[in-house]
Amino acid sequence: MKGLRILVTGATLLLHGAAMAATQFMGGNSLFHTWTTQSLEPGQMTVQWHTRLWADAVPEGSVSNVSQALAINFGFGKHLELEIVPMLYQDLNFSSQDNVTYNAPDDVYMRFRLGRFQGRLLQTPIEWGTQLGFRLNSSKVSNVYLEPYNAAANEISMAFGLGWYQNPLYPGEGPSAHFNLGYLNHNDSGQDALNIFSGVTHDLEFSLGYRRPTLRWDFFTELYGNIFLSDLPEWAFTQADAIWLQPGINYRFFRGLSASVGVDVRLMENGPKVYFTDEDPRPVGVHRNLERLNSDYPEFYPAWRLAARLSFQPSTAFRRVETFATVRPQSERDWEMREKIGVTEREMIDWLGAEDQSAEFLDLELEKIRAERRQAEKELERLKDKLKDDKGN
Repeated sequence: MKGLRILVTGATLLLHGAAMAATQFMGGNSLFHTWTTQSLEPGQMTVQWHTRLWADAVPEGSVSNVSQALAINFGFGKHLELEIVPMLYQDLNFSSQDNVTYNAPDDVYMRFRLGRFQGRLLQTPIEWGTQLGFRLNSSKVSNVYLEPYNAAANEISMAFGLGWYQNPLYPGEGPSAHFNLGYLNHNDSGQDALNIFSGVTHDLEFSLGYRRPTLRWDFFTELYGNIFLSDLPEWAFTQADAIWLQPGINYRFFRGLSASVGVDVRLMENGPKVYFTDEDPRPVGVHRNLERLNSDYPEFYPAWRLAARLSFQPSTAFRRVETFATVRPQSERDWEMREKIGVTEREMIDWLGAEDQSAEFLDLELEKIRAERRQAEKELERLKDKLKDDKGN
């Protein structure tokens, strides 16, 4: 638990002056806003459809904001994972100054993730990883109201992640905590791409997530945001600092098909005043043509947003997955073993029927195998600790 306390403390130190995180719509083993150090296995693939929405009533009728994306993740090795996220659709559902404020399609995210590296933090086993990401500008509208800041430029990001797992040998079988800290460069200087560190907007991003799994349900909570390290252009909509909390749940319909729902709740927002009346003194450099919508609309961010995700794990040429197999009380380890030896559940049942094996015999054999596994796990953990102690000395 020491490692968990350290992750919480580290995130708390970043809370002063945080703004909405621009890293969004992640796939693989990630939560909504927090990527985990558990990168996908070699040949493993996930496809996830994301949607995020907000709506409210205003005197003119109603206003809403909807975003949709598709996250495709693939494991290329024990440590390497590739994530491609095309944003399919984003719409504010109203027009401003004769410019239609929707994108279909929007930008594309590409992220390279390295994970599953073992370490210790105050004698507590942890995992760590890194991520290199790009936002490729392909949308017709940028600097969108209620959305993370983007200035029609290709962005680059770098991040570091820590993960604590109650069961390090089988991370998906127990509670886990995850912490991300990243740097985002918006590359908005208007100069050539080789000069991305001069006169640009850049910020630090952070997120802290906790997940507690059960057989079919996962319960999770995230706290996330970012800190701008430089002043934004006056015309940028996203100028406020904010902190968000997202509780959520995930339900597994089948082994390779699940759905998640979460609610982003804005805990804090602090930014420059953007609504002015005729009598208000205007700060230097702020002109009438920079005024925002009237005060019936959110100033920078909505008070809440609903997020949903449908996750699908198909078979690939490199890894067989029983996507629509029933979720069972037996350990995920049994599935992993069958996938590695290339035997499906149907083939296993056919073999048992052909050999006329009794249920009592199978129960006895399974219990023997589990006992041997438990003993082997204890021995491996002991040897790993001994090896690390020897290296430390």
